[in-house]
Amino acid sequence: MAYSQQDKNGYQLRSGIFVLPEQDEKFDRLLSSLLHSLPAKFIMLTDVAGQVVLARGEHDASDLVMLGSLVAGDLAASQEIARMMGEYQDYQIILREGQRSHTFIAEAGHYLAMLVQVDKETPLGWARMLIIKAAQQLAEVMVEPAPAAAEIEEIRQEATLALHETQDSLADLFGDALDGMWSE
Repeated sequence: MAYSQQDKNGYQLRSGIFVLPEQDEKFDRLLSSLLHSLPAKFIMLTDVAGQVVLARGEHDASDLVMLGSLVAGDLAASQEIARMMGEYQDYQIILREGQRSHTFIAEAGHYLAMLVQVDKETPLGWARMLIIKAAQQLAEVMVEPAPAAAEIEEIRQEATLALHETQDSLADLFGDALDGMWSE
């Protein structure tokens, strides 16, 4: 579940990104799959402004807001360092090696960042490969053409037809009512 205002049509993040329910479901499936295939201890998806979109695994919910902001800030700083050093590439990844676990922060396209914590015993190359693949898939979900565009046109056409039918039936009803008034 996303940590933002959500309704049946989706939700908007502070960064201005609008997430459709279909996209949210895909995010959930991708993160759940990554959580089990690594296996990861914890995975969090944020937008580039640091707003938490989804979190899976072991975490302290009270710290998610702060952690999301730090992830976005850390990724932004690392991206800028890479640009200044002439080493920027898409899907930047940051690795923090710890005594009990390792933490990856990955760019997931232009709009999202992902934090993944794995056990110390997880092979780093394997984790990196799966994380980058998941980051690319998350980015693809964000840039998929919204199926709503074609659906919106279809709905608009149906609404126009319904409006014409309603106007015709209202005119008939109104005419019948007037005829009824005058015939009494």
